[in-house]
Amino acid sequence: MLANVLTVILGIFLASLGVVFQYNGEMPYRNLAEIWEVMREHVAIYLLSLFTAHVSIAGLTASAGKLKLVDMPDHNRKVHVDAKPLVGGLGIVAGVMTTMLLFFPVVKYISLMFSILLILGIGVLDDRFDISFKFRFLAQIAATAITMNYFKGMHLHSFGNLLGLGQIDTGILVVPITIFCVLGVINAINMIDGLDGLAGTISLVAFGGFAFLAWLNDMPSFTLLGLTFAGALAAFLKFNWYPSKLFMGDAGSMTLGFVLAFFSIQLTQKPGGIVPPVAALLILAVPVTDTLVVMTRRMMQKKSPFSPDKTHMHHVLHQMGLGHSGVVIIMGSLTMIFTLVAVASTALKVPDYALFGFYVCWFVFFWMSSSPEKGIYRVIGYLLKKRLPLNSEAS
Repeated sequence: MLANVLTVILGIFLASLGVVFQYNGEMPYRNLAEIWEVMREHVAIYLLSLFTAHVSIAGLTASAGKLKLVDMPDHNRKVHVDAKPLVGGLGIVAGVMTTMLLFFPVVKYISLMFSILLILGIGVLDDRFDISFKFRFLAQIAATAITMNYFKGMHLHSFGNLLGLGQIDTGILVVPITIFCVLGVINAINMIDGLDGLAGTISLVAFGGFAFLAWLNDMPSFTLLGLTFAGALAAFLKFNWYPSKLFMGDAGSMTLGFVLAFFSIQLTQKPGGIVPPVAALLILAVPVTDTLVVMTRRMMQKKSPFSPDKTHMHHVLHQMGLGHSGVVIIMGSLTMIFTLVAVASTALKVPDYALFGFYVCWFVFFWMSSSPEKGIYRVIGYLLKKRLPLNSEAS
C-alpha cells in the first residue's frame, strides 16, 4: 500500500515539475492560475492511466480462465507454484491507450500506437499458444519498421562519442542496427520478467528516468508519455507485487521493452539534444547486461542463446536465500542508481566516454559474477550478511 501511495506522489511530483519549471530554471507561467491549469492536465494524465489500468486489470483477471490466458507452474524453471492469470500486459496497455486517445495527438502517435498493439497481439498469442520465437521476432521487426517509417526520429544514427575519438555513426547500417537494438531491449525486459514485481519495478524506474531526461531535453510530450506508462505500471504492481495475483505475460514484457527502446532512441537522437545514447544504456543497464552475459555464456557452452535456465541475476539472488521482494528491491535499487547517474550526468554534461567507461566497468564486474561467491553477488551477500529483512521473506 505504501509503495503505491509513494508511486502516485512521485508521478504527480514529476508531472508538476515539468509544468512549473523549465530546465534553465525559469518559470514559463505568469501566475498560479496558469500553473494550476496546465498542472491539472498533466497530473490527470498520470492518474487516468493508473485508474484505467487498475480497472482493466481487475476486470480481465475475472475473465482470464475463459480467455485461457493462465500461466501454469512447471515445478522446474518457473518460481510460482499456483496458476496465475496472464492479463497484466493487456491492462497496462488499456490504461496507456485510453490516456493517449484522450490527451495525446493521435495523428502524431498513430504509428507508435499501432506498433504497440502489434507487439501486444503477438505477445497474447504467445501467452495463449506458446508460439515459436521466430514469429515473435518477425512481429517485433515489423513493429520497429513501422515506427521507423512513420515516426520521426526513430533511427539510431549515432552511439555518441563513446571512445573520446569522435562520434560513432551507424551510417548505411542505421536500419539493421536500429532494429537489432530495439529487439535487444525487448528481449532483455522479457527475460528479466522472472519474479513477482521485477519487470514492473525496473520498467517503472526506467520510465521515470526517461520522463526526467525528456524534461531535460525539452521534450514535454515524452515526459507525459513516460508518466502515462508509469501510472499504468503503478496500477499493475498492486496486483503483481509478491505474492502476486497475476503476471504481465509476454504481452506485457515485450510491449514495455519495445516502448523503452522507443524512448531510448527518440531522446538520444534528437537534433541538438543533450541526452547522450549512453545515458539510455545506463538506465537499462541491469536488464541489458544480464541478458548479454547470460546469452553469451549459453553460446559459449554451445547452447541456444534462448534456451531457458536459472542463470539470470534474479535466479542467482533467489538461490542465495533472498526472498522475492528482496531480489526486486536489490535489482530495482541498482536500476535506480544507474538512472540517477544517467540523469545527473546528462544535466552536468559529463563526457560520453566517461559514462561508457563507467558502464564497461559494471559489465566486466557483472561478467565476473559467475556464482554467488564472486563479483556483484559476493558484494551483495557481504552487505546483507543474511540478516536483513530482504531475505527473511518466505520464498
